[in-house]
Amino acid sequence: MKIKKFMAAALSACLMLPVMTGLSAVAGGTRVSVHDPSIVKDKNTYYVFGSHIEAAKSGDLQNWKRFSNGYATTNNVEFGNLSQNLKKAFDWAGENLEDCAGGFAVWAPDVVWDGDYINSDGSKGAYLMYFCTSSTYMRSVIAYAASKNIEGPYTFVDTLIYSGFTNNDSYATSSTKNVNRKYTSTNVDELIAQGQVTFNNSWFNKDNFNNQLFPNAIDPTIYFDTNGKMYMCYGSWSGGIFTLEIDPKTGQCIHPKTGQTSDGRMVDSYFGTKISGGYGKSGEGPFIEYNADTGYYYLWVTYGGLTSTGGYNMRVFRSTSPLGPFTDPAGRQAVLPKNPNLDSVGLKVMGNYKFSSLSKAYMACGHNSVLKDDDGKWYLIYHTRFDDGAEFHEVRVHSMYFNQQGWPVVAPYEYAGDVISESGYNEEDIVGDYEFINHGNSTDGKIISCSSIKLNADGSISGAVTGKWSQAQDNSAAELIIGGQSYSGYFLAAKDENGKKVMSFTAVGSNNQTVWGAQTKQFTGSERTGNADFTDKNSQLINKADTVSGSGASLKLSETELLSGVSYYVINQNSGMAIDLPNGKLDEGTNIQQWERNGSWAQQWRIISVDNDYCRIVSVGDESMCIAVAESSAVDGVNIELQKYTGKDNQLFKIKKCGSDYGIVSKCSNNAGGLDVYEWSKENGGNVNQWNYWEGGCQLWSLSPVHPQVTDGNYTVRSLESELYMFDMNGNIELFNANGLTVQPDMNGNMPFTVNDHIWCFTKLDDGRYSVRKQDGKALTLSSGKLSVTEYTGADEQKFSIICNKDGSYSLLLNDSCVEIDKNSSTEEAGFNVNSFSGADTQKFVLEPAVPEEIVLPIKGDVNDDGAMNTADLVMLQKYLLGKVSVTSSYNADINDDGAVDIFDNVELRKLLIKQ
Repeated sequence: MKIKKFMAAALSACLMLPVMTGLSAVAGGTRVSVHDPSIVKDKNTYYVFGSHIEAAKSGDLQNWKRFSNGYATTNNVEFGNLSQNLKKAFDWAGENLEDCAGGFAVWAPDVVWDGDYINSDGSKGAYLMYFCTSSTYMRSVIAYAASKNIEGPYTFVDTLIYSGFTNNDSYATSSTKNVNRKYTSTNVDELIAQGQVTFNNSWFNKDNFNNQLFPNAIDPTIYFDTNGKMYMCYGSWSGGIFTLEIDPKTGQCIHPKTGQTSDGRMVDSYFGTKISGGYGKSGEGPFIEYNADTGYYYLWVTYGGLTSTGGYNMRVFRSTSPLGPFTDPAGRQAVLPKNPNLDSVGLKVMGNYKFSSLSKAYMACGHNSVLKDDDGKWYLIYHTRFDDGAEFHEVRVHSMYFNQQGWPVVAPYEYAGDVISESGYNEEDIVGDYEFINHGNSTDGKIISCSSIKLNADGSISGAVTGKWSQAQDNSAAELIIGGQSYSGYFLAAKDENGKKVMSFTAVGSNNQTVWGAQTKQFTGSERTGNADFTDKNSQLINKADTVSGSGASLKLSETELLSGVSYYVINQNSGMAIDLPNGKLDEGTNIQQWERNGSWAQQWRIISVDNDYCRIVSVGDESMCIAVAESSAVDGVNIELQKYTGKDNQLFKIKKCGSDYGIVSKCSNNAGGLDVYEWSKENGGNVNQWNYWEGGCQLWSLSPVHPQVTDGNYTVRSLESELYMFDMNGNIELFNANGLTVQPDMNGNMPFTVNDHIWCFTKLDDGRYSVRKQDGKALTLSSGKLSVTEYTGADEQKFSIICNKDGSYSLLLNDSCVEIDKNSSTEEAGFNVNSFSGADTQKFVLEPAVPEEIVLPIKGDVNDDGAMNTADLVMLQKYLLGKVSVTSSYNADINDDGAVDIFDNVELRKLLIKQ
């Protein structure tokens, strides 16, 4: 009863708001009042449609203009004759009944262009508006209308989902209405008769609607999956948020069969699949959008009461599936258990807050939508109230970004045209005093005031909170560690609401909290310039040369974007800890555990492809030792340990992309079992075992390159662009495939190169640069813009700087020139150019230590090139001299190295055989 009275009061307040609609001009542009704004872009114009039939448009996301006329009953901009057009929906709810007595309740529309929709005249393509009409906190209906003009008017098509119905006759009346609440007054009985829906006794709690399990049918929004399937998510307080597939040709719901998802969530044939909420807890205004860059569908939901002091605040979850399960950074599901602590569930985007630049605190920020613009930029759109004792609200637009873990972070200030720096900011422009806000986890309606902190030049944080801060080397990504909790996000120089450009940061943590910081002084700095070098000088590319594992069969791991041969830290999504060898033990059977990240070699793993699907994961401390399933089975709970690599199935793993992270499944389980941190442990020493792979946070891993510095030794150099190896062809540098390579003489009988001419010796010089030499001592040389192999002289044109790129590859630079492959050449025998460094794949190479067995010198006298010198070679040479056969290897047959194969080589070969 308290909920009903609250909602009625809130509704009455909202009904008065259109009359109060006013515009204000600030740094961000001209604002407008539209409740529950849902954004859509049409050509070059942005539109927001909201509750109470309000709508506005903008050309720049900053200056908005209202074009609607609210609840006008005739000549309504969006619906024409309002009562007549929406009669079928109003017959159930939303016009002069209960909470909307004497008025209307048309709420939360979402407009989408549907190119497949079949109009009544047979033509294809229309704007569809999904909306709801409502009479109580549980009795509402979702409907949709169509128009060929985005601004309307929209013609009513049909109702879709009803809520608040009863099992028996029960009436709601007013001066103009007499509505039987029984389910037969809805479309439920029709859908049952058509076989689309099955009757469910759980819809009812005795004679009433069971709103603890099922939703209030409001707040519909449309989203699409990666295959183009169309879905509608909707719902509100009480039973939660649900989703249904939509037929794009008709706009109607496609009803599933009643049952459960594989993770145990409700699937109801009428209401659809539950994706969030339940058991009477707050949660409304769902919005789902897919981000192809991270691989996740993101679900935004607003908690709390919509009034200024009601604690309204936005939360976000994500899933790799359009149907869920959706989880937060802490690994908690959006679908609630009984009696949950609601505040602890969902990443809180923002609460009630106040920076000194704001004249009034922002209150009840919520019911948002999200836009990915044509240029790839993301925006969060919501309405906010203020700390002014009234319920007036306005639309706000903020820039939004996705952090290194794939979670959305929102700029602290309203969008005013500023863009984030792609290269990052100079450190001196970040250091300084900040107003700091931690939005916390609560839904209590209290204003979060800012405190004072300082980001210091030594990377420390002091003031109201203490910790550490850092900026990524190649962009503006920020990491803050406060009280032992890590927050990931971005630095951003942007205008505050007063038009002053200031440095700020936004970041989120696995504790579901968002932190903001903003300076108050004018930003006068500039973007960072220069090449980013990720090299970790505390890590070595080769640790134990006699155990190195050689080159991978494929450059990519399991057909992902991860690079074979690169060393990685393997970090658990749930705990943030790394796969670790206890005390650096390398013995057979050593247990694999997780431990806080310390950068030691005991947490570094070189991952090497054995084919297109599977790879081996070897310790950089001894590359003959690999991660393995203790038993060659798919049984849950089998331990993960260190073993001597033999190539057995229990030592081979497939990397499976899951959002921005990866699952690691074993070949011995037929990809059914994955590396799993036992019982979701977040403690040092948490055990890693094998468990049925279901993409849980304890089974997902971030593979972060180690970026070791190049150690003196022998390497293969493989192009990231072509996947081919760099070869020395008698002084010319070209690309070939080294796997299974056979070498044939040219027309003159000369060998163009040998099978190990793709092995290069890197030696670090006193000035920090490197020489890159062949086994005969000749060196890679860059002279007059040409790359070649010449006698080593120690000249500057033979001294290369080597930088490590973010993905774990390396680039070779000489002064301002960078070695790159010539993309205009054919795939095989491609040549090389030099150019200024750009970070393009043509300038990136994977350096893999060459195993001792790979470094094979040619055998003089091995005329038939079978790897040995014996009488068979003498026979071939004699036949060649008689003109009866060709020698297989003219290089090996020219024993005296005089450039010709003749009788003198025959004499030398006889002498060699006699000495054997």
